[in-house]
Amino acid sequence: MIGKIEKQLKMDDYDLEAVFTPAMVNIILLVFIIACNIIIAGYNLSRLVWWETILEVLGVIAVAVILTRFLMHLFRGMSKLFENINYGKDRLYFPTTSMLLFNDKSISQDLKKRVREELKATYNICLFSKAKEEADEQEARRTAKDAASTIRQVVADSKDSMTRRKLKRYGAYRNFLGGALPCFPLSVAICIITNCMSGTCSTLAIGMTIIYLILIVVDYFLAKSAATDYAETLISTFDKIK
Repeated sequence: MIGKIEKQLKMDDYDLEAVFTPAMVNIILLVFIIACNIIIAGYNLSRLVWWETILEVLGVIAVAVILTRFLMHLFRGMSKLFENINYGKDRLYFPTTSMLLFNDKSISQDLKKRVREELKATYNICLFSKAKEEADEQEARRTAKDAASTIRQVVADSKDSMTRRKLKRYGAYRNFLGGALPCFPLSVAICIITNCMSGTCSTLAIGMTIIYLILIVVDYFLAKSAATDYAETLISTFDKIK
């Protein structure tokens, strides 16, 4: 089934693991919460039999599948908000950029020195000296950001499997957060509306909403950890390629 969806949506391995999968997790959680509230509202308001409710749920799922491609791009776009919040506009504070600066201790000074020398010798990219960096850190970061883009491109062209695996891991966590931005508030709103309309709310839906919130919080920290892990692997791989 997943294979057929993948073929229809024309996804590569990154889209499947880092975009489609987190999008579907958000959709499934949202649909489950909607379904629970439909069941409780249907029971209290119109006494719908269970199979009619199932048909309604299947209809919601069908619509969700049709909109999957659109939602994938929407969630992916919204995940940029996560990056802007954590790493500043234009990702000036993304770990890859920070690791190229002298004031960052995430990687060894020897590795930092080798990477800087390679960037200068091969790509004519001159990063700021320690003194200049301390005098104007923002400009130093902009230069380092451009250097990080070159590093990403070089490593991508090398098709290193380890780096791509780390990239997909970070992308999955980040894009889940992007999907949660609209889906979680909608889940809460649906529970509130159901409670107002029927005088009660599905306990299962409330429990799932709480679990959803826990997943978001955990994923937030996992995404930050994955970003650092990806950055370290990216720079190390670039050092080996040269």
